[in-house]
Amino acid sequence: MHKLTSGAVAAVVSIGMLTGCSSAAEKGSGAAEGSPAPAASAKAANESEKSKDKAGTGGAAGASGKKAEWKDGGRVGGAGAVCEFPVSFEVAKAWQPKGLDAEGAAFLSKWLGHPLFKGACEIDAKPAGMIGYIRVWTSERTDMSPRQALETFVGEEKHVTGKEFSDTQAGDVPAAEVVYEQKSPLFDEPQPQQAFAVTTPKGVTVVHLGGFDAGEHKEMLPAYELAKKTTKLP
Repeated sequence: MHKLTSGAVAAVVSIGMLTGCSSAAEKGSGAAEGSPAPAASAKAANESEKSKDKAGTGGAAGASGKKAEWKDGGRVGGAGAVCEFPVSFEVAKAWQPKGLDAEGAAFLSKWLGHPLFKGACEIDAKPAGMIGYIRVWTSERTDMSPRQALETFVGEEKHVTGKEFSDTQAGDVPAAEVVYEQKSPLFDEPQPQQAFAVTTPKGVTVVHLGGFDAGEHKEMLPAYELAKKTTKLP
């Protein structure tokens, strides 16, 4: 077993607070929507039918602009997806993606120390039996190459060692990749990190893999490689 450092409890509490706030907001919203006043029910139903007639039942997101319902092993990215960003890729089975609203994105950027990038998506490995995330970060800047984007991203990280950059392909899209180590806030051993970046006309997308420790990182690599292999412009 690994010996936890003093930062472990704080990290776990922070994660719990973020998840708890999100869950509470969802429950509150559901309660408000689930109990309409009787006098308003008929009117709401009528308006709903009118909306359906106008919107139709076309694409995944529909003409209403609502995000598509997530199906295990599907794709994320692109307009109307569970997570929206300039590219799209396949998610490994049982991994659970979650889009971030403006408040969640701001919290993630501040908490993880990436002020120049916006958190767009967290893809949780816990439902697949691992502890870690694939996180998607974006920037509206179009004047950075994939390599420059990664250099900026890693430059915002702390306690980085052994970083190695390379040119690669993410699907059919030119990309750059970085592999590095970072002193773990939880353990005394270094923590492997990996990310790839692509530049599109809509800005930069960085896809980053972070695990609980070196063992978890290795187990999650196939999901990361799947994302890289299946990346494409929407």
